[in-house]
Amino acid sequence: METDEPLDQLWKEYSWAFRDFDDSTLARWLAQTLGQLEGKAWRLSHPLLGAYRLASQIGHDRQIWHKRLATPPAAYLESPCCRAPNLPLLTRDVRDSGLLCQHCNDTLVPFDEIPAEVRAAVETWATQYEPVHAVAHWDERQRKAAGNYDRAYENAALEAERLLARVGSQLAPKLLNFYPAIIWEDHDECLEVRPEDIQSES
Repeated sequence: METDEPLDQLWKEYSWAFRDFDDSTLARWLAQTLGQLEGKAWRLSHPLLGAYRLASQIGHDRQIWHKRLATPPAAYLESPCCRAPNLPLLTRDVRDSGLLCQHCNDTLVPFDEIPAEVRAAVETWATQYEPVHAVAHWDERQRKAAGNYDRAYENAALEAERLLARVGSQLAPKLLNFYPAIIWEDHDECLEVRPEDIQSES
């Protein structure tokens, strides 16, 4: 929200609605929205998630959850990173960054603390995704070795779509056994994979 990119400026404009909320109103809105999110796996691009992220960033700046102005639904435990309710985000970088906090963007759950029952499947998926994503960052030597880089890039984008769809339909629902709600990354900007390209059952 601090960049000059047109899209970032637009989101900053969207956030003004929440900046006008007083602390109590903002806390109640966040708590009520968490209740709506509970029990489901959500795309990162979902409009409700977009609104929640804007409000939660303002809430984080104001330390809303530290003030205990509203009680979140009981299923949401306190995050160790910022004391906000635990709302994890699963991304392609999960092996390095773990599950991310939607309130402060720090690591909410380190990778080795993801429940063992699902961690192996998440690791397998991330291992498969890594070389696919890497195609977007090949150097000149790697591009020449591929022969037709445009075709390799397109194939990588199609494979990324398939792997991201699997996150939404298979892996994210398994994480709901351990977290009150889960958000999954449904795009890959480097491969020009957009949310609308991902066909998922969730």
